[in-house]
Amino acid sequence: MMKPKKKWSQMTAEELAAATREFDRPDYEPAAQKPTQREMAQLHRVQRRSMTNRFRIALSLEKNLVEAADNYAAAHGVSFSEVVSDALRLLMAKKPA
Repeated sequence: MMKPKKKWSQMTAEELAAATREFDRPDYEPAAQKPTQREMAQLHRVQRRSMTNRFRIALSLEKNLVEAADNYAAAHGVSFSEVVSDALRLLMAKKPA
C-alpha cells in the first residue's frame, strides 16, 4: 500500500526538497495539458466580457515603433493593446482639449 502524500505545508525541508527536485533541473519542461471543456468555456466567457466596450481598428505604424512597443509589452507582461491604450491616455491627459 502506498503512503498518502503529505501537504506541502506539512513537509520537512528535506522532504520538500526531494519532492520538488525535478523542478530544479534546467531542462525541466512540464507536459502540456489540454484545457478541459469547462476551462475553455470559462476562458471564452472572460474574453467576451473583456471585449465589451472595445473596438477593433487597423492602424499604419512604423515597423520599428511596433517592434519597440511589442518588446515593451512583453517585458512588462501586458498586451500591445494595453500599451497603445495607456499611451493614448497619457497623451490626451497632457494636451488640453
